[in-house]
Amino acid sequence: MLCKSLSYSDSPIKEMRLDDDLRYFETQEFKDILAKYETAREAGSPIYMDADELTDVAEYYALVAHDDHRADQAVELARQLHPEAVDPQIFQARQLMLAGDNQRALEICNAISDQQHREVYFLRAELMVRDGRNTEASNFLLDRSEEVTEDRDYFLFDSAYIFIDYHDSKSASVFAELLEQMAPKWFKTWELQADICLAEDNNEKALTYIEQMLDKDPFYLAAWNWRAEAYCGLQDFNKACESTDFALAVEPRNERALELKAWVLMRQGNLDEAHELYSQLRQMNPDSEIHCLYDSFCLFDKEQYDEAQKLIERAEELADGMSQEQTAIYEHHAHILSVLGNVDEALHYVDLAEKAAQADEAKEEDKLQDFDFYRARVYADNGYSEQALHFIRDVIERETENLPDVIMQSGQIFVEAGDYSCALEFFCMLMENMEDEELHNKVYPYLALCYHELDNSELCLKNIKLAVEHHSPDMQELLGYIFAEGVQPAEYYDYYYYRLYGQWPTSE
Repeated sequence: MLCKSLSYSDSPIKEMRLDDDLRYFETQEFKDILAKYETAREAGSPIYMDADELTDVAEYYALVAHDDHRADQAVELARQLHPEAVDPQIFQARQLMLAGDNQRALEICNAISDQQHREVYFLRAELMVRDGRNTEASNFLLDRSEEVTEDRDYFLFDSAYIFIDYHDSKSASVFAELLEQMAPKWFKTWELQADICLAEDNNEKALTYIEQMLDKDPFYLAAWNWRAEAYCGLQDFNKACESTDFALAVEPRNERALELKAWVLMRQGNLDEAHELYSQLRQMNPDSEIHCLYDSFCLFDKEQYDEAQKLIERAEELADGMSQEQTAIYEHHAHILSVLGNVDEALHYVDLAEKAAQADEAKEEDKLQDFDFYRARVYADNGYSEQALHFIRDVIERETENLPDVIMQSGQIFVEAGDYSCALEFFCMLMENMEDEELHNKVYPYLALCYHELDNSELCLKNIKLAVEHHSPDMQELLGYIFAEGVQPAEYYDYYYYRLYGQWPTSE
């Protein structure tokens, strides 16, 4: 009935911005530069190229080919031919910075003769951000932007992305607002604002910018994918799927569009189709732990637990502890082990997930999670309700979580575990003690579910009616199994009434 994995979120993993450098590497202009460089090296001939061309080659090797040795060769040649050129020095400093050697990166930055070069400004600001001095970095770039007389719009745009790349949308918004004041109709302004809105889950506002982008360029693939992300966040899966179809019409094998479509299909319960797409994605990109993770979610929901476990183990192997979704990988592995009855192993993976979340400084929300909820779920799933309640009481006593949220999550844990009596106690507690209409609307379908499973059909019917009247969320996911396929949530009351009394309700 309700054997869904609770690990994946209500929105898909956000797409990292496709950097302009990566788009540039696909152009014929760059392909000609790369061919010139590689032909000369293979022939052992002397090479003379501009500093920016050689830096582009080094960036290609580092970012696309993931070959640091050849990247170092290209940038060293640039330094030999053009000792004072800024771009090769910036590249070397950034490589050191990304390797964690911020001190040596700063030394190179300070040694560049042209300290007024905008790339020097950006490097210096990024080093501040990596040191946790985001406000100082923002003020530094704002001061420099006042001095810029040429391409100030691009300066503001690039400044914002320094903070977006480090998940600081608040600082990025300062530059985005200045850019919108300066260039409200510029395509890149819409792009930046949409990116920030998506990062902050402000999906309706994001769509206003995305639709402007698509009006200007209906073949802009990234905007279609962003549109799908926004509608996923709004739980409008039909429009999300529509968006992925438009994206795939532009580029049929686009990995991100296929990833989004698979996620939408999974949320809609089309597990077979979703699994087919995830299998295709795993063939396209066999080194992606994300595709393995989400295909494991899909197989879990299909109740193919052994296959789901094999895929999550493969995801762990590929991630090597370094995935952006490392916490989710461990959480999901714990859930699989729990369902398979391996309580001790499941709790071990909850511990790993907690450590991964604590280590991930980029995800502030993970630090707010209380992993005792996961421990409670493991015990509840395996019939140890008292042990589960012990961990829930610990969460309540710590007072680090909002009490209604704690009670709601606790009820959901016991629903998932099939302990409907215990779940009902939590949901009734919410209804009796919390005067929150929005919260009550979320609870009605859960009450209906519990009463149905506990054979109290009249109270089930009463709560179905309240859920329909208040347009409660998750009705189909929670109660759809009770009704024949094709019955819509708005019709649940009528059909359950007929089931209970053998006649249709009369209109009032």
